[in-house]
Amino acid sequence: MSSKRYIWWWVLPAALLFLIIILLPFITALTYSFRAFSFTDSTATGQFIGIENYRKLVFDQDFYNSFKVTFLYMVPSILIQGALGLGIALLISRAVQRARILIPIMLLPTLLTPVVIGLVGVLTLNPDFGVIGIWLNRSGLIKEAVLGSYKWALPAIIAVDTYQWTPFVAVILTAGLLGLPKEPYEAAQVDGANPVQTFFRVTMPLLWPYFVVAMLIRVIDAFRIFDIIWVMTRGGPGTVTEAVAVYAYRHTFRYWDMGYGSALIMVLFVFISIMVEYLYKALQKWQGAGGSSA
Repeated sequence: MSSKRYIWWWVLPAALLFLIIILLPFITALTYSFRAFSFTDSTATGQFIGIENYRKLVFDQDFYNSFKVTFLYMVPSILIQGALGLGIALLISRAVQRARILIPIMLLPTLLTPVVIGLVGVLTLNPDFGVIGIWLNRSGLIKEAVLGSYKWALPAIIAVDTYQWTPFVAVILTAGLLGLPKEPYEAAQVDGANPVQTFFRVTMPLLWPYFVVAMLIRVIDAFRIFDIIWVMTRGGPGTVTEAVAVYAYRHTFRYWDMGYGSALIMVLFVFISIMVEYLYKALQKWQGAGGSSA
């Protein structure tokens, strides 16, 4: 009995934090999503309106546009970060002695907050005094302000996000590569497999669980991106970079429509949960098919 009491004392702080920081705000937002609650509409004083906010959301074209923007940002970002992270991990794993020096330096962008990274992007891409912005302007590649361009604003955000999170993917894959067993490689060498065959038939199947974990974390984080976009473009120009989280923030804290904003947040939560579940199952099936074919 005494040991169980001690266990509860250890669990209690984490349970309280979960209750205060996660569960209570979630329940509050869920409650608001079924109410007409707005600080700019005198008739919306918190009365229960059922699924009216969700019905409004179904016919909201701006909401669908924000979903499109989110995927236009997320898919290229994840693919680029996965490819670059794998390439960097392969290079670092070959220089094990230098990994202790390289990894902390490489992780510096990831350790900074997205707000700081967004400010770095704004200053770097400024056409008047930014290092990259001036070069792009003088070289004639992009003659307009990058973040004010309908064509280049979203690619600029993808580039800045890739700069921050590629090291995170690389470190996870490096840890996986350094922990792989040696026996399969020795067997492949005995069988006469070339480096390409060894990579696809030995390295990738063994590394796949680490790759799945890295990609799932990045998908969850990328789908709810807010900080970098808000600092760099505020969702503009127009709605070119207005992702779902930015759209929900605008309705909740700029238009002060708490009911509709809460409905947006709930839909975002449900969609992320479903997407991650199906993505995880698809990746597991892919891993199984790859393992059986190998």
